[in-house]
Amino acid sequence: MKNNFIFSIALTAAIGFVSCDRFADGVVHEIEFPEHTPRLAVTVIAGDTDNQIVAQVTSTASVLDAAGPLPVDGAVISLSLGEEDIVYTLGEDDFVDFAYKLTLDDTFGHFDGMMTLNVDAPGFDPVTASNMMPPIPEVSLTYEYRGDTTNSPWYGEVIQDVYTLDLVNHSDVDDSYLIYVDALYIDAFTLDTLGWNQVWLRNQNDQRITQEPITGGLIVSDMNASGWSNGLEDLTFFSKSTEDEKGVESVALRMRVKALSPELAKFYESAGDYLSGGFDFFAEPTLMYSNISSGFGCFGLSSQTIVDIE
Repeated sequence: MKNNFIFSIALTAAIGFVSCDRFADGVVHEIEFPEHTPRLAVTVIAGDTDNQIVAQVTSTASVLDAAGPLPVDGAVISLSLGEEDIVYTLGEDDFVDFAYKLTLDDTFGHFDGMMTLNVDAPGFDPVTASNMMPPIPEVSLTYEYRGDTTNSPWYGEVIQDVYTLDLVNHSDVDDSYLIYVDALYIDAFTLDTLGWNQVWLRNQNDQRITQEPITGGLIVSDMNASGWSNGLEDLTFFSKSTEDEKGVESVALRMRVKALSPELAKFYESAGDYLSGGFDFFAEPTLMYSNISSGFGCFGLSSQTIVDIE
């Protein structure tokens, strides 16, 4: 019995040494990637006050393709109400800097009906998507200049402007809004206008408000408003006082509030999740939302209200 016990220990140790040796040598598993057929990936994001339409049309690529996705020229992009009433068309003549760009005589405009996107390009299956422009936002804003003070480990005491916003929360649709604040500065010596500069905004302990990493704005959504009795009212957020931001006081402030179509809101949300995924190589990859028939890209619409801040 004793000899059997010693033999068992020796056998276990031998197996352990062999396993360690194999681990040191490494284990290689060859995985064959499936054949990839390139498809069109299309992104068109348009707002009612835009004076240019930009369409990105690329081909999808395999992870083994060193060139990656490539812009596709020769495409025809049409935006129509319903299936036949074409409102805008972009073609080969509008292909500039690897994207299709159409400068409008006026603004894009606000459309009440369902808008359809169709894209056709040589060598690819055509793709389509539909979207509806949300109602123009109704906004009620209260602004407190230098109305709050906080402490930062980097800057010490920071004086903040306070914004309190009420937005309409429709009962029959998912409401999402994208919010920006812009400051207008002038040159202290020449008195020339320097243009509008986006102000960095932050929220505090409000699940209805999240940071939007692509544009730097704030997204307000009723998806997380179930625990709030006032829906999308009393939305409070802050910015570093513009007087402290650049050493001079701004001459004007404005707030831009964009109502997002549900599809566009999902695209921004998934893009934010993707960009904040970190460096965990073993984490499940974040999938980007798409409403394009090929499964790649987004067709989204928005409508905007601008509020001058006194």
